[in-house]
Amino acid sequence: MEIEKQFEIPATPAATYAMLIDLERVGPCIPGGEIGASDGDGSHPAKIAVRLGPMRMSYSGKVRIEEASEAALRAVLEADLREQRGQGTAKARMTMLVSEAGGGSQVATVTAVKLSGRAAQMAQGVIDDVADRLVGEMASCLAARFEPAGEGEERQAPPEAKPINGVRLMLQVLWTKIKRAFGGRRGDADESA
Repeated sequence: MEIEKQFEIPATPAATYAMLIDLERVGPCIPGGEIGASDGDGSHPAKIAVRLGPMRMSYSGKVRIEEASEAALRAVLEADLREQRGQGTAKARMTMLVSEAGGGSQVATVTAVKLSGRAAQMAQGVIDDVADRLVGEMASCLAARFEPAGEGEERQAPPEAKPINGVRLMLQVLWTKIKRAFGGRRGDADESA
């Protein structure tokens, strides 16, 4: 599956890029995730936990910046995680491109995700919506690390992302789907009138 997302950060493109490639600074903004210090080979130990109703999935493995171009403000992050209790895996390759946007920065991401095990058995649309919301929460946390646009300086004590609450996310996803379903039908009825 491939997930595309864009978000804005109220900081200069250079400051935004520098933060995105510093995985230890990004780690606290990953809902339910932890990223440890570099192992010396450029990889970092990583953990992420997701709870969907009675199902709890915990993954651990490695993340690393696979490619980085400061001149192009482009980087590629790779993650390779295994379910701690089970046979599932999660592999991701996220390409990040930073550009200037209205006194701040815009970050465009394209993430290719491969799942196996219990997570892969969930409906594709649900996974897409949950992943989209998780990236949105991460983007909000990253944006909160900077002062309002124009200052471009990182705050000293940024808030950490809250752990993933799968039940809350699933309810939000279902509510969005219900609104789309009824909104689409009402729009069709209005056109036929």
